[in-house]
Amino acid sequence: MIVKCPICEGTGKKIVRYKTCPVCQGTGYIDEFSPKQHMKRVSKRVTYDLDYGEIPCPKCKGEGKIPIYDTCDFCGGSGKVVKCDRCGAIIGKYPDFKDRTLCDKCLKEEEERRKGLRNVYVFDEVATYYDVEPGKFYKGVVTRIEKYGAFINLNEKIRGLLRPRDMVSLKLDDLKVGDEIIVQAVDVRPEKREIDFRYIPLSTYDLIQFEKEVPVSKIKDITENLVEMRDQVVHIIGEVVQIVQTPGPTIFTVTDGTDFTWVAALEIAGLRAHPEVKVGDIIDVIGRVNIREGRLQIERIKLKKLEGEEAEKIKKEIEEEIDKRAEPARDIKFLVESEVLERLRSRMADVAKRIRKAVLDGRPIIIRHHADTDGYSGGLALEKAILPIIDKFAIDVDAIWHFFKRRPSKAPFYELEDVTKDLVYSIEDSLKFGQKLPLIVLIDNGSTHEDIPAISKAKAYGIEVIVIDHHFPGEVKDGKVEVDDYIDAHVNPYLVGGDSNLTAGVLGTEIARMINPEVEEQIKHLPGIAVVADHAKGREVEEYIKIALNRINELSQKYGKKRKYDREYLEKISLAMDFEAFYLRFMDGKGIVDDILGTNIKEFGRHEELIDILYEQAMKMVERQMKAVIPALKTEFLENGIILNTLDVEKYAHKFTFPPPGKTTGFAHDYIVKKYGEDKPIITLSYGPDFGVVRATDPVHEKYDFNLNLIVKRLMEEIPEASVDGGGHECAGSLKFVEGYRDKVIGRFIEIIREMKPRN
Repeated sequence: MIVKCPICEGTGKKIVRYKTCPVCQGTGYIDEFSPKQHMKRVSKRVTYDLDYGEIPCPKCKGEGKIPIYDTCDFCGGSGKVVKCDRCGAIIGKYPDFKDRTLCDKCLKEEEERRKGLRNVYVFDEVATYYDVEPGKFYKGVVTRIEKYGAFINLNEKIRGLLRPRDMVSLKLDDLKVGDEIIVQAVDVRPEKREIDFRYIPLSTYDLIQFEKEVPVSKIKDITENLVEMRDQVVHIIGEVVQIVQTPGPTIFTVTDGTDFTWVAALEIAGLRAHPEVKVGDIIDVIGRVNIREGRLQIERIKLKKLEGEEAEKIKKEIEEEIDKRAEPARDIKFLVESEVLERLRSRMADVAKRIRKAVLDGRPIIIRHHADTDGYSGGLALEKAILPIIDKFAIDVDAIWHFFKRRPSKAPFYELEDVTKDLVYSIEDSLKFGQKLPLIVLIDNGSTHEDIPAISKAKAYGIEVIVIDHHFPGEVKDGKVEVDDYIDAHVNPYLVGGDSNLTAGVLGTEIARMINPEVEEQIKHLPGIAVVADHAKGREVEEYIKIALNRINELSQKYGKKRKYDREYLEKISLAMDFEAFYLRFMDGKGIVDDILGTNIKEFGRHEELIDILYEQAMKMVERQMKAVIPALKTEFLENGIILNTLDVEKYAHKFTFPPPGKTTGFAHDYIVKKYGEDKPIITLSYGPDFGVVRATDPVHEKYDFNLNLIVKRLMEEIPEASVDGGGHECAGSLKFVEGYRDKVIGRFIEIIREMKPRN
């Protein structure tokens, strides 16, 4: 025990000599003292007896000398010494002897006493059958009694048999369930999980707590040897990525960067175990290996939450391991040669890595794409790449349903309605199932100022947002645009001097190949469908179309109707997809979209049959629409050479059916282009009560510098009261405005077209 030093009485100092008091010069009294100055308002009678020589010196307290101190030799200046717990003798200075509890004499006596004792081991829950040694004594509990003997548990998992013939001075009838008993291990067969015990009465013994040191293992090493390691005790340290409360135990999903595991902890059935542990915490777990639904589950024996520097160090190590495993195939050869894609390679690799990292980090992924053929192509390509990785690395057998969502957006930008749904569902999943908040990937939208309000809302919750788009993003400065201040990664051809001809389907497919190269044969035809659907042009476009046709013809010969297809078939697929998207609305169309876009390879015959059916239905509705639209289409040849076509779709088109206003405008525009030729500068404007849809041929952009986005910006400035908004590509997009200002907005739009002049 630790007590005050008896020499210095706890001060840590001793007096070595005295010196004369410098104040009183050794007299012990103050020479000069005036009672009047120090005792004002006190009666003369009180001060009468005080004279100048009777006031003690305040420095030496009347002693006339002052002590000089040095460090106490006995305690070394600590003021404390260590005494023997048994006899009270002083052992030595503190803190030199702080860990000693007995003096040398008592320690020797204790050692002599222990020589006559037997060690009895008390197992914790970490111990296994392999830790039991024949000949040693163990403390156990009687858990079951039969005619042939009593079963003794050393912990919850270790049990052996004590037969009546192996009992000395004890009968089976003397035992009852719950009794504590000391037994000796006679025969241990760990591979069979069997132990034979013997009872010998012990009068003196020493209880020793058996605490097994279990080395830390990597989760991947356990999963790779799961069957062999079943029932073994393991030690892992990892980050909690999900917490689920079942009617029985609490299930923690944990990763150490190499793999995932479940950790099951049960206190009371249905009651949350370890409420102090939250998603994102680092935990230290010792438990027993079990197999659940074919996957690793560790039955918790000990669980401790790590904090401070220790937790930060582990978190950093996990982050580094995940970062290493998340590395994509960044050097993969693109399907076609393209300078723009090469300039985008680092950005695409960054996006691919972020997506892989989200999977390895246990975060759900939400793919948001525009609800047209190009958007579906890009979104589906990413889905095909991501799902196998989730299935491979996630421990949940239903992870592809719980950790991945692909959702179409009706508008060509990320609307507040869309982000509200994404946030509500994500927060609910976090509260219900303990999931992390997701990674949101926007494809075929996300680049424009219209996307910023919704993205900002997602960022308020700390959600990572990635954009893969080919729409005009606004002014580019040093490779950045306005939306880059709100997102974590951005892939857009405009950022590196490209244009919209490398569509979202192209970008999504090439990034998907970086994420998971094994899916190339399943998705490499998607860019060809996407570029045809978006009317893209260029050398790369033609090469993608060629790849798509070769692959589709190959699949038709091997799995389908053995047909030979050309570019027209890609247009049919595009129309069929747009037709189906109209009726899917906000549903992802899983399964149906796979068949329409031909990624369900072994069922390619169904794809061909479905395209025939959908295309026929779509064309009937298009023809019906065109019968109403064409007679109402007004064509005007402007003085500057532009052929301007206008259409009031509110009055002269079928509502709430296919094709919608955007597609109707496209078909009307195609009719005029077919009539006058693609080399002519043609603009088609259709409008409703509060919206307008614009389509234009490339010559308008090339010869007149037509850019719908710049015109929309101009209208916003000139007619602020109309709340004009919109945009899209240079030659295709839409605008919105307040209904009452329609004539003013449409009129000014047409004036701007009239004012355009061709380049010299």
